Amino acid sequence: MANFKKLTLLHSNDMHGDFLAEQIDDSLVGGVSLLSGYVEKVRNDNENVLYCIAGDMLQGSLIDTEFHGISTIDIMNMVNPDVVALGNHEVDYGLAHLLFLERCSRFPIVNANLFIKRPLTRIFTPYIFLNRDGMKIMFIGIITEEVLSGIRSDNLISS
Repeated sequence: MANFKKLTLLHSNDMHGDFLAEQIDDSLVGGVSLLSGYVEKVRNDNENVLYCIAGDMLQGSLIDTEFHGISTIDIMNMVNPDVVALGNHEVDYGLAHLLFLERCSRFPIVNANLFIKRPLTRIFTPYIFLNRDGMKIMFIGIITEEVLSGIRSDNLISS
């Protein structure tokens, strides 16, 4: 008989710094408070839960724009994702500011194809292995050439 294990993978993307719930009819929809509550409930009710963000946490809301992503990182630190991959909007405030935001985060941010050309230096951790009940799960982050072409400066950044 095969030995199966259950892994629950929660995922979000394209939040764009918009963390306020909206009233639709008699219900609240969306928002970080509902997201946080849901993630916490699933984590408490189940074993082997991973919550991942597949990019574009930043840029889009008035608050995120005003604080250049710092407010979003502070909020997501409370939600506590297991891993975050870069999306195209993570570079909207510039690469230097993105590196600052990474330092402010208490969660791993992965990207495998963004590096400085000379000397050849990775900018982010390319991947991460997360272990749950003997299972080893790999997460890797990749952004497109189109995004990379928009952030290359003096031919220093490459993929």
